[in-house]
Amino acid sequence: MPTPPVSRNATKQYKRRRTRRNPWLLGLDRLMAFAALVNLSLVLFNITYIPLRDFYLQRLPQITAFYDPIKGIEPYRDTQQYLETVDQIEQQLAKSGPEGAELQTLLEQIRDQSEAMVNENPFELANKTGTLEKIKNRMREHMENESAKGSFREFWSIEHLENNLWTREIEFFNEEIRPLIATNYYRPFGESGDFVDYFVAIDFPFVILFGLDYLVRTFYLSRRRQGISWRDTILWRWYDLFFFLPFWRILRILPITLRLHQVRWINLTRIQTQINRFLAENLAGDMTEIVLVQSVGLAQDAIEQGVIEQWLLNPESDVVEINEVNELEELILQAVKITIYKVLPQLTPDLENVIRHAIVEALSDIPLYRQAQQLPGVMTLPNAIAQQVTKQLTQTSQSTLTKVLNDQKGRDIFNQLGEHFTDALRGELQDQETLDEIQSLLTDFLEETKLTILQRLEAKSGEGAAAEVEHLRQVTYESGRSPSVQVIPGASRQ
Repeated sequence: MPTPPVSRNATKQYKRRRTRRNPWLLGLDRLMAFAALVNLSLVLFNITYIPLRDFYLQRLPQITAFYDPIKGIEPYRDTQQYLETVDQIEQQLAKSGPEGAELQTLLEQIRDQSEAMVNENPFELANKTGTLEKIKNRMREHMENESAKGSFREFWSIEHLENNLWTREIEFFNEEIRPLIATNYYRPFGESGDFVDYFVAIDFPFVILFGLDYLVRTFYLSRRRQGISWRDTILWRWYDLFFFLPFWRILRILPITLRLHQVRWINLTRIQTQINRFLAENLAGDMTEIVLVQSVGLAQDAIEQGVIEQWLLNPESDVVEINEVNELEELILQAVKITIYKVLPQLTPDLENVIRHAIVEALSDIPLYRQAQQLPGVMTLPNAIAQQVTKQLTQTSQSTLTKVLNDQKGRDIFNQLGEHFTDALRGELQDQETLDEIQSLLTDFLEETKLTILQRLEAKSGEGAAAEVEHLRQVTYESGRSPSVQVIPGASRQ
């Protein structure tokens, strides 16, 4: 069902209630929230640095110059030497053109390095094999040669540089090939088998800060709330433990988000409502069905294993007695009392009709009664007698039963009647055929009950319950009381 919108007055009142906190504590919370936000930003930057390093290298080289040492990144020796050889070739061309013995040596050297680069793939360690393929494809396209090695040999030849404007060819290399080769790097492994990463040196001060804050908060809460130990408080603020994990640092987004919500920099109320609705619509219904199926299944298994037969043969075995009362006899006595005091007075007219009909039918079997009906003035006499007898009999029976129950001796008699009735019923039910039939009927009845309830649960989804809970929460806001249901830990405290 639709939920009414929260009024502005209710929202303002709720915000005023939330702001009734110690300004010093609120300022400290905001300072810690800001520190957590900074730490999360550094963590996200550290996680995304390697995938975005090519962008930083081309657009913001100052960042790579500063952060490469933190990630343990070094220039790859072979690709770095390749670019240095190209620089020497460019200098020699600018100095003496495509002639000279020194240029021949440099070109032969760069051709060997190009072949080694294609064969050995120095980009593999940095997981940049795709970059090498891009270099080979660009060189093939430029030289119109299907062989990458042949394209490099032809490109770095005297004939090619003489027949083409060498400045244009060097410009092509510097614009299309050099930036790709420059993205390659070497990253050593540490003793743990992972890449060297010194981000822990940046992250460790934040971990110390959050650790001190965590200890102070848990200690303060354990002192403030009586009956809650420090250990319980530590478990209560379980989400802050993500700050201390040296791995999976991205999980810190959970405690940091909660801190931002607590200092009201973000609002997670709508998300909380959606979480509540999800739990109500999915988990609650599933749990109800599971509990129902297990409970009915246990009852069916107990019946099939002969619990009824065991109760009939040995009623006091495996019974936990919590008082000295025979509950079955008491139930029978209560049923009798309800019947006499409440049910019989309501059925008096019907009982009189039954008894009257029985008396009239009994009299009709007497020949003298049939002859008397033929006499004038005597025809209605038997009916009047039957009606009088019936009324007197019902009143006397009800009065007698009431007096008997009010008398101690009468109650003892009824108790004895209950015991004899239970024993007699138990004895008659010990017949194996009757017992099997009762067990079969009870098992089928439980199965039908289970299926019926499951069908109703499936037909009625949890949306109605979730919407009703949300409506009640809105009513609570408008009535000036804080909500008692909180999915987000600590959302309404501190």
